[in-house]
Amino acid sequence: MAPIGGWRRRRHRASATFDIGDWTKRERGEKRSTTASGLLIDKTAVKRKRSTRLQLKTIPEELVFEILIRLPVKSLVRFKTVSKAWQAIISDPFFIRAQLGCSKQRQRQDPSSFLITPQVLLEPDCTAEDYGVKAMSTDIHFYRWNLREFDCSSSTTTLTCRRRFPDGEFGAVSHLAHCDGLVLLPTSTKAYVFNPATGDAVALPASQRNMLRNVMPLPAGLGLDASTGRYKVARFFFRSRKIKRGGIVQMGIEVFTINGGGEGDNGSSWRETLVDPPYPVVSAQTGTQCQGHLLFFIDKRNQEHPPNGLLCFSLQDETFGVTLFPSNMEPTVDDEDICVKELDGELCCTYLSKSSQQLLIWMTRDALDPQWACRYVINLPYKCHPMASLGSMASLGSGGILLRRGNFIFRYDFEVNGIIEDEMFDMSKDLFYLGTGKDTLGHVWKNVSWFDTICYSESLIPITQAYRPRV
Repeated sequence: MAPIGGWRRRRHRASATFDIGDWTKRERGEKRSTTASGLLIDKTAVKRKRSTRLQLKTIPEELVFEILIRLPVKSLVRFKTVSKAWQAIISDPFFIRAQLGCSKQRQRQDPSSFLITPQVLLEPDCTAEDYGVKAMSTDIHFYRWNLREFDCSSSTTTLTCRRRFPDGEFGAVSHLAHCDGLVLLPTSTKAYVFNPATGDAVALPASQRNMLRNVMPLPAGLGLDASTGRYKVARFFFRSRKIKRGGIVQMGIEVFTINGGGEGDNGSSWRETLVDPPYPVVSAQTGTQCQGHLLFFIDKRNQEHPPNGLLCFSLQDETFGVTLFPSNMEPTVDDEDICVKELDGELCCTYLSKSSQQLLIWMTRDALDPQWACRYVINLPYKCHPMASLGSMASLGSGGILLRRGNFIFRYDFEVNGIIEDEMFDMSKDLFYLGTGKDTLGHVWKNVSWFDTICYSESLIPITQAYRPRV
C-alpha cells in the first residue's frame, strides 16, 4: 500500500474539519428548540458543536483515513453525501483499494461474513437436477450473514441488496462468482455484475458471437487483472451452429472489462481474445478465480487424450494453460466428484476418497504450476466442500474448517476429529431472512433450488461509473 503521506498530498486538508457531532445529531433525529422566528437556540448543542470542531481540526489526516477505511461500506456511502471533501476522499481509487484491503484482511483473520442468495424456481415441481432447463426467478436477493460462534444471533440474515429484473428476462442461472466485493450472475441470456454493498448493478450485453442455441448459461467467470487493477468477465461461446462429428465442439472466449479498459479496449462491449481455448469446457459452469486466473472444468467427452486437469485462463495476458490435478489422486475420481475453489488465497481441490471414505483437501499456492499438498484429511464419509479455514483468531473456533453439504453448513473440529451436531445450520430451515426497515419476522423461502453462499468481503469498487484504479 502506498504511504499515507502520498495520499495526503493529493487531497485537501478540509476533510479533517467535517463536523461529525452535528452530522451525528441529524442522523439520530434529535430535536432542537427554536424561537418564534424559527432560529435554533439549543445552546448546549452549539457549545458541543464548537468543541467538536476545535477537536477535529487537530486530528491528523492520516488518522481520519485509518478510521474511515475500517467503517462499513453502508456508512461510507452515506458519508459521501454530507461533505464534498469527504466525497473526494471516499471516491479516491487509493482509498477504495485501501478499504478493500482492510475488509479482506478482516475476513482472512475471522471468516465470519457470508453472502447468501436463494435461487428460486418458478415451477414448484422442478427438481435441482433439471434446474438448467427451467425458469428461475428474476427477483435477486443478497442477504448478509455474520456467523459467529454458532449462537442464536447467527441464525439471522439481513437483506443487503435486492434487484428485480423484468419477468422472463432470463431463464436458467449458474452459480454466483465473487471477487473483491463484486458478484457475477451468469444467466441463459445476459451476465449481471453486482456490488451488493453499494447497491450497484449492471447487465452486460448478450453474446453476439454464440452460434449454438442453448437454454443453459454460457460458462463464465469474474476476476481481477492485477496488471491494470481492472475487473474482467470472461465468457465462452460456441463457434458453430452444429456439433461436429464425434460430438466435439469448437469454442471461443470473449472478455468484458468493467468500467472500460486500456488503450483500444472498448469497455462497453465484449472483446474476443486473440487465441481460442485449446479445449472445450463444460457448459453452465462458473469459473473459479484464483491469483489472476479463471479455472474451468474441461469437457472431456469424445476426446482421445484430454488432460487430467483444469483449463486455466490468464486475466492479464488472456492466454490459456492447463492446471493439472494432484498426480497421486485416485484414478477412480471423476471430474464430477471434485470441487475446486479458492481458499485463503490458494487453489483448493476437494474430493471424497472412495477407498478410505475420507474427505481429502489438496491445496497449492501456484494456480498455474501447482505443487499440490494434501492439507486436510477429514473423517467424513460423504461429499462436501470447504467454505473457510478457521485460524487462531476466528470467532467460530480455532483448529477447524467450515464445510458445506447441500443446504447444511457446519464446523469440523480437528481436536475431536468430527462435527458437533449443535453447530450445524440448515439454510432452508434454521435461518431467518430479514428484509429492510422494520421487518422483524423475516421471509420463508419456498421452491429454492439452491442457496448460493459466498465468503464475502464488502468493498466500494464501482461498476456503473468511471473508475481509474492506481496500480
